[in-house]
Amino acid sequence: MYRALIQSGSIECDAYERGDHGVDLYEDDEFVAFVPYENLLAVVDESAEGDEERSIL
Repeated sequence: MYRALIQSGSIECDAYERGDHGVDLYEDDEFVAFVPYENLLAVVDESAEGDEERSIL
């Protein structure tokens, strides 16, 4: 499960694809939304477990 964070909230999706101008979001292999990079803050993997020691890359 992924969460696309945008300026006005967030959109949950199962998968996403990066393109030249933004990301395409998919739920159950069906297109849900297109988010331009200008409006995208982050795509977060909700299934990743947190780590107490975090590093900045």
